[in-house]
Parts: sequence; C-alpha cells; structure tokens
Amino acid sequence: MHITTRAAKTGTLVLVVAGLGGAVLHGLPEPVDHPVRPTTTKDVSAWTMPLDGWVVPGGHEQDYAEMLVDLPCLREAGLDVPPLPWATVAGLHAHDDTVDAAARANPSPALSTSRPLSAELASARGYHGPSTDGANVGGWREWGYAPGFDEAFAALPAGVRDRCPERTRRSLGTGASGEVQSASETAQRLTHLAALSARQDPAVTIAAAAWRTCMAPLGLADLPEGPEGMPTPSMRVTARDAEEVVTLSDEVGDDEIAVADRDVRCQRSSGYRQTLYDAEWDRLLRVTASDAAVLAAGDPGQRAVAARLDRVVEQHAPAAPADLG
Repeated sequence: MHITTRAAKTGTLVLVVAGLGGAVLHGLPEPVDHPVRPTTTKDVSAWTMPLDGWVVPGGHEQDYAEMLVDLPCLREAGLDVPPLPWATVAGLHAHDDTVDAAARANPSPALSTSRPLSAELASARGYHGPSTDGANVGGWREWGYAPGFDEAFAALPAGVRDRCPERTRRSLGTGASGEVQSASETAQRLTHLAALSARQDPAVTIAAAAWRTCMAPLGLADLPEGPEGMPTPSMRVTARDAEEVVTLSDEVGDDEIAVADRDVRCQRSSGYRQTLYDAEWDRLLRVTASDAAVLAAGDPGQRAVAARLDRVVEQHAPAAPADLG
C-alpha cells in the first residue's frame, strides 16, 4: 500500500543529512560566494533561518494529512476504508522533530542545533521535549495494518489505485520530486552546520562566557562552556545514547524548571541568544556554487505546504481524547 512507502521518507532524510557532514568538509576549497535570498523574515523569537523555505514538511504529518484527503476518494472507488485515528498538529510536529532530530531539532530544546529553549517552554516543561502523544503513532500503526486492508487496496485497478494519491498530492503540493527532496536535504544540512559553526564565532564565545558567569550562582559542578551543554549530566534529565538523546524521566521537577528559567534569562541578558542567531543567519546568506545549484532546482515554498498540511489536520482529523493534555 502507498502509505508504507511514504512512511520511510523521514528516516531516509536523517541518514542523508547526518552523512553529508564529511562531504561538506571534503569540499571546503569550493568558495562560499553565491548569495542566497532568504526565504523567511529574520525573527530571533521564531528562530527562522534563510533556507527554511526549502525544507519539506515532516514525513508523518504529510502521510497523515494526505490520507485524510485520500479517504473520500478511496471510498468512492469502492474501498472499505476504516476511519482514520485521531492526531493533533502539535503531536505530529513533535513526532517528526524527534524522528528527524539531526535536521529539525533535538528532542530536548536546550540541545537543539537550531531552536534554543524559550522562556515559555522553560516554565512549562524545563528541559523536556514536547510530548509526542498527540501523534497517536500506535493508532496510526494499528490502522495501517488493519486485516485485509492492504490486500483490498492492492486489488483496486491500477488507474483507480493511483488516481487518489496523485490527486491528493496535487491539491496539497506534496509528493516532492527528487530535486525538491535534494534541495530540502541541502538546506537542512547547511542550517545544521551553520548552527554548529556559529557557536565558534568569537562574538558568540564571548557571550557564552557572560552566560556562564550569569549561571554560576546555581552552583552546578558541571556547568558547561555554553548553553548547548544544558541540561548537565548531574541534573539527570537527559542522557545520550550514541546520537540519540534519551529523557530519563517524564516528570518535570521544580528544580529543573528553576534552572531552565535562569538559563533562558542568562542567554538573553548576556546577549548570547541574539548573537548566536545573528551568527547563524549570516552564515546562511552565501553558499557554494554546487549548493546554490541544488537549491535553485528545488522549491522554496515548502513553508506554505507545511501550513496547508496543518490546516488539513486541524479541520479534518478526528477529535483527540479530552484528557490528552
């Protein structure tokens, strides 16, 4: 069934993005001299970046939204399709961010390569990442493996079987071509590397030292050199398992929230937040000729596609349980 094919897309993207760092280093002699017109408005509070417009939406939300639109067409074709399980936009976003951590964000906002912790998030959940419960992954998996569903779908005439998803993708602007996918991967790779490079900018390291001075009264024995090292191992909030960040407990304690709140205040008072943002943004205003060619062949309108998917889910998804939280 076509749902199975599409579900693998996000995982593939992670591997490609994670594996391109060496290729970039290998190609360092190529001048970074091609200007890029930003696809977003500069906004430190939203942490927008110049190449964001090329990044395709998360795979799970895309699959879910496409199926919401597919359903009436498939039923008209005579397929007995069970009702789709509920899901929320916030849950789908959180799930896609977790699955695609290398490109989109670490599950813990403080460890994100491109989205630092905000005051609102710090007060609400400390250093814990967003809940993925709203993605209802279990319900989606159960729905996709309903007995007889794949067989009934495969038995449809080829023209009928292809018509529904093709029509859906045209209406939503999904079904990205190879060129669009390549541009998305390039944009994510460059943004990821710009975030890492920006931390080494002299102005950022000076601001990080001021942040550390501001954080010192907390008395953390393992206070890191910069905010990217928060939360610290001694706080027992998260731990690393290879490249994955694992949350050690679902409970958000008062001490964790207090540290996270001060972390955000210190990032702002030290100038770290704005300085890091400016350094990362500036690094993305020029790219190599090779990367410029890949981006030029893509579609910088992917933010509009993502907004369209959000609207489909908001308007057509079954209601989530009242106690979801």
